[in-house]
Amino acid sequence: MRQPFRLSLLAAASAAFVLAACETTSPSRTSLPEEPEVATEDPVGLEEPVTLPDLDEERIVRVALLLPLGAQNESIQDLASSMQKAAQMVAFESGNESFLLIPEDTKGTPQGARIAAANAIRGGADIIIGPLYADSVSAVAAVARPRNVPVVAFSTDRRVAGDGVYLLSFPPEPEIERVTQYALSQGYARFGLLAPLNEYGARVSDAFRDEIYEGGGTLVHQEVYERNADAMRDPARRLAEFAAPGFVPQYVTPRGPQKDAIDEAFDEIGGQPTADRYGDLAPSQRLGPLNQADVPLDSYDPALNGFQAVLLPESGRLLRALAPLLPYNDVDVRQIKLLGVSAWNNDGLTGEPALNGGWFAAPDPERAKGFESRYRAAYGESPMRLASLAYDATLIAARLAESRAPNPYSEAMLTNPNGFIGADGLFRLTPEGVVERGLAVLELGRGGIRVIDPAPLSFRIDPYAPRY
Repeated sequence: MRQPFRLSLLAAASAAFVLAACETTSPSRTSLPEEPEVATEDPVGLEEPVTLPDLDEERIVRVALLLPLGAQNESIQDLASSMQKAAQMVAFESGNESFLLIPEDTKGTPQGARIAAANAIRGGADIIIGPLYADSVSAVAAVARPRNVPVVAFSTDRRVAGDGVYLLSFPPEPEIERVTQYALSQGYARFGLLAPLNEYGARVSDAFRDEIYEGGGTLVHQEVYERNADAMRDPARRLAEFAAPGFVPQYVTPRGPQKDAIDEAFDEIGGQPTADRYGDLAPSQRLGPLNQADVPLDSYDPALNGFQAVLLPESGRLLRALAPLLPYNDVDVRQIKLLGVSAWNNDGLTGEPALNGGWFAAPDPERAKGFESRYRAAYGESPMRLASLAYDATLIAARLAESRAPNPYSEAMLTNPNGFIGADGLFRLTPEGVVERGLAVLELGRGGIRVIDPAPLSFRIDPYAPRY
C-alpha cells in the first residue's frame, strides 16, 4: 500500500491565505525558515479544491498517511478505508508529480505503526498524517521526533500530544467549553453534572468545572455512575434533590482563568499546583470548596441555589435510559436545561421527550454536507464519521506546501493562530499539540435537530462584544 497518489493543491473557497517566507533553493525537513512565517488575519480555507500549477520538481513534498488498513478488526479496517478514501478525494488526474501522498499500513498495532513510520521517513516523508490510536501515535512519535518530522494524528488522548505531535480529532473539551459558555450567556448560572465513571467522564467533568468557574457560574452538585441502566438510578435520584424548582435567568460576571486564580492563592501559601490546560487540580491540592456541592445541605435553598441546567455526557441507548430518570425524580426538564455533547447529534434521540429542548455543541452539520456529498459522488457511499479528519489533515498538508515556505510544516505554519476552515468548520492546532474548534450550538426537538447559535468563522474576538 505504498504507491504514491498524485495530489492537486487546494485553494481557499471562503478565506484568503497569505504566509510570508523567504525563498531558498532546496527545502529540508530539518531546516528552519530564514525568517519566521507570519500568519494572516483569516483562517485558511480548505474547501472547493481546484487545480493549481505544478510545484517545482525540486520542491517535491511527500506526505505519509498511516492508517490501520490491515487491522484484524473488520470495523477498524472499514474506518481506515474510509479515511484513506477521504484523503484521496484531493487527488485526481492533474499530472502533478510534486505532491505525493504515500499510504502506509500500521496493521492496527504500535509495532506496525513504528515500522510504517520508519518506512515513510526512509522514503523521505516531510510530514506524517495518522495514525489513529494513542499507543500507535506514541510509537510513531518515537521515530519521527528525532528526525524532526511532524505528526498530525487522530487520537483524542492529549497525553501523546506535543513536541511535534498534533492531534486533529474531536476531543470533548471544546464541546464542553462551547455549550457551557452558551448556557451562561442565556442566564444559566448554576449547574448539575451526571457523568459516567470512566476516563471520558473524568475529562468532561474536569472541563465542565473549569468552564463553569471561569464563566462565573456554580457547580451545584455532581454525581457519577457505572455505565449500565440499573446503576444510573441512584445517582440520578441524588442529583435530582439539588434541582431548582424553575428557571429564573441569572447573569454572572466571569472570574477569568481558574488556573490564574488558583496560582495566586498558592503563591500566598507556598507550593505549586498541578493542573493541565483543560483539567482541575488534583483533590489533594484543592484549596477549599469551589463548588456548591461542597456546602452543607442544611444551608441549601433549592430556589436560590438549585441547578438550572445539567450536563449529561452520554450517548445512544444509555442516554435514552438516563434522561428520563430526571423527570421521574421530579426534575422539570421544561425548566431545567439539559446539556450534552456532540454524540447527541443523532436523529434517533429526537423522539425522547426528556431530551426535548436539550442543547449540545458540535460541528455545523450544514458545513459537513459539502464534504459528504462530494465523498458520495466519488465513491457511491457515505463517509464514516472520522473520515473528515483525514480529509482535513491532507488538505492542510497540501495548502501549506503551496505556501512555498522553506519549511512548510514548521510549528509556526501548522499552528497558524487564525486556523483553518475544513470539512467540519473552523479549527486550529495549538503549540501544545491539541485542536481547538469553532463549534455550533444545536438543539434537540421533536421536529429534529436545529442550529440555535452558528459556528464562528474566525477565532478573532470582537473587543467590544461582551463575553457573555
